[in-house]
Amino acid sequence: MIQKMKKLTFLIYHKEYDKFLESLQKLGVVHIQRSNDQSAADKYMSSILSKQEELKHLDKVIADLQNVLEIETLPEPGDAGGAVMYVIQADSIEDSIHANEQDFKRYQESYETLKPWGYFDRSLLTKLENKGIVISYYKADKKFLKHHPEYSEGLVGEDKSNVYFVVFSQKGTVLDVPATPVELPSESLAQCEQYLDRISEQTVSLHEQQKKLAQVHLADIIAYRSFVKNEIVTLQAREDTVFVADNKIMVVEGWYPADLNDKVEAYLKSVNTYYEVRDPQQGDNVPTLLKNGPVTRLFERLTKMYGFPDYDEWDPTPVVAPFFTLFFAICMGDGGYGVLIALYGLLDLAGKSKKVPILGEMLAGCGGMILTLGIATTVVGFMLGTVFGINIVEAGWIPADTTLGSVMAWLQGNVPGTKYSIQMAGAIAIGVFHICLAMIIKALLFTKKEGLKNHLGTWGWVILLVGGVITGILAMAGALTEQATELVLICIGAVSALGIFLLNNMARLASKPVLGIILNPLAGLYDTYNMASGLLGDILSYIRLYALCLAGGMLGGAFNMIGDMVGADGGAMIIPAVIIYVIGHIFNLLMSAISAFVHPLRLNFVEYFKNAGFDGKGTGYNPYKVQK
Repeated sequence: MIQKMKKLTFLIYHKEYDKFLESLQKLGVVHIQRSNDQSAADKYMSSILSKQEELKHLDKVIADLQNVLEIETLPEPGDAGGAVMYVIQADSIEDSIHANEQDFKRYQESYETLKPWGYFDRSLLTKLENKGIVISYYKADKKFLKHHPEYSEGLVGEDKSNVYFVVFSQKGTVLDVPATPVELPSESLAQCEQYLDRISEQTVSLHEQQKKLAQVHLADIIAYRSFVKNEIVTLQAREDTVFVADNKIMVVEGWYPADLNDKVEAYLKSVNTYYEVRDPQQGDNVPTLLKNGPVTRLFERLTKMYGFPDYDEWDPTPVVAPFFTLFFAICMGDGGYGVLIALYGLLDLAGKSKKVPILGEMLAGCGGMILTLGIATTVVGFMLGTVFGINIVEAGWIPADTTLGSVMAWLQGNVPGTKYSIQMAGAIAIGVFHICLAMIIKALLFTKKEGLKNHLGTWGWVILLVGGVITGILAMAGALTEQATELVLICIGAVSALGIFLLNNMARLASKPVLGIILNPLAGLYDTYNMASGLLGDILSYIRLYALCLAGGMLGGAFNMIGDMVGADGGAMIIPAVIIYVIGHIFNLLMSAISAFVHPLRLNFVEYFKNAGFDGKGTGYNPYKVQK
């Protein structure tokens, strides 16, 4: 659900403005409304951008120092007083380390180039060059000297692949040596070794300085980051302030949750300024704060990935939560994988998931949602009869003659009298229900916002589709006779056709009846085309639930089969068989989890949101408060 909001408007005398902003920030519950005053935006924008860049830089410095200390949890903020100097020191040390890495790489390359040529006195070579003798350096493969023995006298060294030799010639002589020329660095081998040793010592010293700085002053830099964050939000608050009366009076408008009314009223009594409190009105840009139960709240992050609902809309999370959970469980379709997912969720809740490779950083903080998805996957996978790719009914783990076994076997069979899988039919049925629910919610929401007469066409589609589905179910269940079914369908068709083709635009029909009688049916036909083509594609999308479930089960079974074949002879072959089982199922689990996250998300974000009329263009509630 969406939390009810109250609007606050303040008029502040300019001399009291700074003190007022400080007190409002300490209150920490008022979302300051964006101002349309472009002059204020121009005044503070450059400062805000500058501070945001500084904040990004501080985040990098803190992350680097955190890595130096090899800690997962940052210390509590310290004293921000001299933190600017500590940041400069950290930057200087980091720049020096980076420069040393570049120098070390360069001298290392020079060392590797010079190593085959050994140690030699460059001054002697210089004397030869001064007398007009040119020394040229070459390398070639080891067979070279067998075919060109005339160059053997200049052999200097060799390694596993190449020989290295020199050729002496008079200055001005053009050489035609069938080998690769080598350009030696200006340094000698001994110099490179000295430089490398010195750079290594300097780097060790720099790392020690960096570690000491992190140990002593990381907390202070964290405190300074909080200071910068507070500067940014304060500048943004100033940017959203309206200046009136020759900049003598400041107007600040904001919103706060209605259930915090007592706290806000106590604050208002303590401030010496004019204020006004009122309920939201039509046309207000009210921020949205989602408020759900403990389980549904876990899935609010999915809704926020798409966007916030408008204040006068309905929160889609209570519908997204159960359907995303169900879709995920069906796509995974394996009770054993569900247990592992649930265990991972418990690890995250216990604060240990960051130590799990690959997944830690990406899924940290989602423990509650992951645990819920894992439990649902365990239940659904078990009912579908699959545990780690093993069909537990066929394997005899669940006797087929028991009630549970017969239900599992039925779910793995076909729809009676057809060749279609019950699981595939079930996926389509779930899709039909999901879309019908979306259309009902859309009709109710639009009626609430704009009135029934403006959405008779929408209700016409709801009556046609939902009524048709319910009638079909009752007819197949034998609750309606053939004659009764025909009569009900005729009534549904007549009522829905009236809304879809004639009453879809009541304003036009009321103001210009003749034009409405002509244009409304045409608009209805166009809407019918879009609805028919769109619904068909939407419903078919739900078949992927069955397809992903089937694919994951088949791949898990394939790994089991390969492992069984490898370990069939027993003995030492058990070890590679176990490796195949473990690696195969880890791979299948990860691949299935990606698909099981993406496709259910798509079914909610595309099929459901589109048919429910949800566009996610609301503004999230972001109170002006002290930053940490």
